[in-house]
Amino acid sequence: MTLKSPEIFPPFNELKSLTILDIRPYSWDEQMTMVCTQGLINRIKPRIYLIFDDYVDRLWLPIYRERYGITYNEVKDLFEVLRSFADELDGFVVYDDKMLHSANLGMTYGSIHNAVPASPSVADKLSEMGLKKIADFRDRWKNRLEAYEWGLKNLMPECSNRIVGSMCVDPSYVVNDQTNRHHVRDYLVATKSFCFDLSTKIRDRKENELFDRILGHIFPLGVVLGWHCCRDTESEAVARAAKNGLFVLCNLSSPNLSVHSGVKTKWKFKQKHISKGAITVENKVYVTLVQSDGDAIWAMNNFQNRNWLDSQRGNFPYTWETQPLLLDLAPGMLEHYYQTMTPNDYFIAGPSGAGYTGPTLNKRQNEFLEQTKKYLELCDLRSILIMNRNPRVCYQELDDPKLPSVIINKLDVCFGFLHGYRGSGFAPAVFVNSVPYIHTAQYVSGSSDVFKEITKFGKGCKTRPLFVSIHVREDTRMPTLRGAIDKLDPQVYKVVKLDEFMLTLQKAKEEGRFTEDFPEKEFLKDSLKEQGRSYWANSYGRIVRLKKIVDLRPDQMLNEFNVGGYDFSLEQLPDLLGYEAIETMLHLVQWALKVKGIYVNSLKESVEDFLQEYSDLPDVDVVKEVYELWQSWERAKNDLNDMQLLTRRVIKLAEALDANLFPRK
Repeated sequence: MTLKSPEIFPPFNELKSLTILDIRPYSWDEQMTMVCTQGLINRIKPRIYLIFDDYVDRLWLPIYRERYGITYNEVKDLFEVLRSFADELDGFVVYDDKMLHSANLGMTYGSIHNAVPASPSVADKLSEMGLKKIADFRDRWKNRLEAYEWGLKNLMPECSNRIVGSMCVDPSYVVNDQTNRHHVRDYLVATKSFCFDLSTKIRDRKENELFDRILGHIFPLGVVLGWHCCRDTESEAVARAAKNGLFVLCNLSSPNLSVHSGVKTKWKFKQKHISKGAITVENKVYVTLVQSDGDAIWAMNNFQNRNWLDSQRGNFPYTWETQPLLLDLAPGMLEHYYQTMTPNDYFIAGPSGAGYTGPTLNKRQNEFLEQTKKYLELCDLRSILIMNRNPRVCYQELDDPKLPSVIINKLDVCFGFLHGYRGSGFAPAVFVNSVPYIHTAQYVSGSSDVFKEITKFGKGCKTRPLFVSIHVREDTRMPTLRGAIDKLDPQVYKVVKLDEFMLTLQKAKEEGRFTEDFPEKEFLKDSLKEQGRSYWANSYGRIVRLKKIVDLRPDQMLNEFNVGGYDFSLEQLPDLLGYEAIETMLHLVQWALKVKGIYVNSLKESVEDFLQEYSDLPDVDVVKEVYELWQSWERAKNDLNDMQLLTRRVIKLAEALDANLFPRK
């Protein structure tokens, strides 16, 4: 029977007691079977909890025991757990362990037919328990396209119409990150969600088309759980999901959602906001620090990369991104954060509200913003970090002049909005009825000199008041932040939570004391130059690789692209080579301009700036041809000889550019 929930995330029965199993000693295939068993059993009532991490996974258990009276008992053997629940299963599906896309389909098939996926070796052990084989997916499909076409036709009609799972099973990913790959499968099985592994990179045309058709079965507003394929990027996957009217949630390292969803809470989710009337605008540098990635379920699961557990938390004003959809997915987890927050902690919604999407691209933008407003009110959140990227058009955030007004008017409960993952002092602030929509000013990580990054704004720009928003990568530690804050001169700097930051910004605008984020921009150019030099070497390394493979025989060249266990075909070779040359050249355009202190965002404008700035380089017009092919990629029919010629021209220009920027003695 098809699951057709009126809400995106269906309710689970209440959690009472758990069987605990440490799953880490077991193979990828054994874990696959166990996690899917967990989903089937917990669909009826949450009873199985798996340990993937000795610290995080075990820490939730005493929290739940103390707060909700949940009991648990640990079992030492995976097959003992399987035997104890075997009478609730209708059988198993054998997948081909040499073609792991069949495992995704076996999992989906099993979720519909109350059966677990099993490799041939695991299947033998399940047979010994008395379970019967209900399907065999060995030697069924030649490649992922055949497999998921079959699944779309035969399984998708019986699956959830609100949730799909993007579950990467490419060999290189399975080997390097196997303990993370299974983490959300229990929830996907419990909700009968269709699971697949397809690339959203435009290079992979046929996979794009099939990806779109799969997501076309999700309506009205839906979600992609799991995470993107290892052959594409986060921004590509989020953008394509948005074009299909879906948002995404990052579920790496977020196991046991079929348990967390069964916790019931009566907690009233409230936090204290400063009132605008209590604010006086001072002639200082206002600094707000916002921890990134709280929208990701894994970050909420592991206590904000354990920063929430640090003894320094609460000793200085700090803002945390959070995921309001935990009200449905893990209400006890969300309650823990609200119960343990200090007066110096403040919550906002992470990108881009109730779920992660690019609002400009999302064809169900209105429904997404309505959902976001509902969850903001339920969680008492008054600000959001927006991310709105489309790598086909911009290097960073989309330049969409209409979006601030749409968001501010729709989400009228908010004090203001930050946007952008990485900082930029060049993106202008926008105000709608005094409500600010401003780009993050700076981005720091665990390797950053946080004090230096904050103070360069205060030293470089003499305008006061000045507003500096710092987006903090989750690998930055609390003691590092505390140390930087303690060194700031309180006569010059004022560190505040985001509510005070936004309301002070509102008040400064109303009093005529705010005209532009950073009117003095010369000091920012040094950061651009440093960033350009820093990233150049990595992008230029791709040119070195292209030079090695461009003149190989087609079969040899294909082998180079398939290093790591990929399954690209000769038919794809023109696209593989052409795309690598085009994308590399566009990255080099970006870094070459930044090396000279020139701000870039729009790909079109950056190409125009590059042609003007580097007009004396030989064959510089190849950049124009590269951009034109980038724009028309979906319609282009690439020929290998043409792509080899283009690649050679890109290599020569890149070499000339490297010599121009970094002359060697």
